[in-house]
Amino acid sequence: MLLLLGCLPPLQSGRADEPRFNEAELKAAYLYNFAYFVTWPKTNQAFLFCSYANSPVTGVLAKLIEGERVNDLPIRLIIDPIPDQLHECQVIYIPAQQERILAATLEFVRPFPVLTVSDIADFEHRGGMIRLANDGLRVQPVIQLKNVTRTGLAISSKLLRSSRLIE
Repeated sequence: MLLLLGCLPPLQSGRADEPRFNEAELKAAYLYNFAYFVTWPKTNQAFLFCSYANSPVTGVLAKLIEGERVNDLPIRLIIDPIPDQLHECQVIYIPAQQERILAATLEFVRPFPVLTVSDIADFEHRGGMIRLANDGLRVQPVIQLKNVTRTGLAISSKLLRSSRLIE
């Protein structure tokens, strides 16, 4: 599932041969992989991730996507997007540090095919699509299917099988 975890540097763990990743690295890897497991309407523009500078996930994501492409489109990262840019993003990551803008951001992108992702508690019940739930050393996507399907996005069965689903 996490295609790029092998590219991330191993962290110290109990066993020398057991790679470990921190929470920011795991979340960034999920964000990157969502580009391959979600179907958006066709575009001729770059594939855009939007995120916020005050999250450690953003820095890791920037390194992961550098020089990468998805569906023959270059991948770009917009850091600290202004409201007029939000509808252009394919994926918006709203970290817990940005909870104050959550309601306004979700309302603004509601009519657009934009995948909204966060680690904010109850994100999936507040109008978001995918919450990256942290359960100790594990990060698992929690997907609110009705929020995803109302925008016309489609999620691969591979991602659905490895996630917790809320309908």
